[in-house]
Amino acid sequence: MKKLLAAILLAGNLAPALAQRLEHHDLVLFSLTQSADSVWIPAAPRFLTKFNPRGYNNQPNFISDNELYIVSQSLGDTTQTDILSLDLGLQAYTKVTATPLTAEYSPTLMPGGKRFSCVRVEEDGAQRLWSFPLDRSDNGRPEFSRIYGVGYHCWLRDTLVAFFIVGENGGPHTLQVAGLRGQKMQRISSNIGRCLLRTPRGQLAFISKTTEQTWFLKTWDPATGKQDIVIKIPPGIEDFAILSDGSYVTGSGPRLYQYKPGREADWKEIANLTPYGVRTVTRMAVSGARKLVVVVE
Repeated sequence: MKKLLAAILLAGNLAPALAQRLEHHDLVLFSLTQSADSVWIPAAPRFLTKFNPRGYNNQPNFISDNELYIVSQSLGDTTQTDILSLDLGLQAYTKVTATPLTAEYSPTLMPGGKRFSCVRVEEDGAQRLWSFPLDRSDNGRPEFSRIYGVGYHCWLRDTLVAFFIVGENGGPHTLQVAGLRGQKMQRISSNIGRCLLRTPRGQLAFISKTTEQTWFLKTWDPATGKQDIVIKIPPGIEDFAILSDGSYVTGSGPRLYQYKPGREADWKEIANLTPYGVRTVTRMAVSGARKLVVVVE
């Protein structure tokens, strides 16, 4: 049951199991401009997933300003997912993984810029963190061979990773960190959201579900071990992104919202994507070149 739940969590769906077709999602790319009052404005939308119009397209992460890694499953596939590279300049895609017996999720550029990590659902159902070279020079390796039940992850340093660990037997999902050398887990929090991001100051940003109706966006400092509340976030919002100036962006329904610590008192609406046919915004990712990609329904 734990392995089944973990696979469902990775895909971001509540109903289908791994060996079923996942729900359709699309990706839309925006350019970001900052107004005189420091509000970030998304513009010039571009649809990215016309190559897979009714399939699963999700979990985007920028590898560079012009290359985006995503998790994809075609309409006719009911067995696994693969990672694709989207070249935003050429508007072309390439398969990065093509593994009939395993599934890969959550591609993330690693510190150093030569490898990427992802969560692999292995043949026996185990979920561990693997890494692969960007130049395809080897077939990958487990980075934390003794850590199982990984749902999501975030690199805080080149030797320190934060993990979303799937709860056992219906228990809460936990936030834990571990170093590469000892692979000894340290529990930080429980009842967390799926989005884990490093802030410009080197802290970990995550969502803490204090109660069913009270959720907070929080940070954890690996240097001091201190947790701080950034702002309250509406229940049900699992995803956010962090812009270059430290602003947070999230989505609710078809709308995007921004919050800048120290400048704004609450979330501020910055865009309504309804004119672009968007009903719901879920995951999102940003690049240093002021690009925003959102996963939409």
